[in-house]
Amino acid sequence: MAAVQGTFGATGTSDTINLGRGATLSLSGFGDATVKLQRSFDKGTTWKDVKSFTAEAERNVNGSGELYRLNCSTYASGTIAYRLGVD
Repeated sequence: MAAVQGTFGATGTSDTINLGRGATLSLSGFGDATVKLQRSFDKGTTWKDVKSFTAEAERNVNGSGELYRLNCSTYASGTIAYRLGVD
């Protein structure tokens, strides 16, 4: 899988992706919400927050074989479009 993408219109999580090097995170269309980039070192059993976002963002993500996902942990309004993956 080269990328996970979609939208958040409520709290929830994205699909997971195993990232190598050179991945990109894109978030757009924020209203009032918090989206966390999370990483798992144990195949998805536990998740650790890497970074939290409350506004649009473009970031490079340097993975090294771990699982990643996005977690919309708080939501009040808006539709947040996301993409996480290899360019």
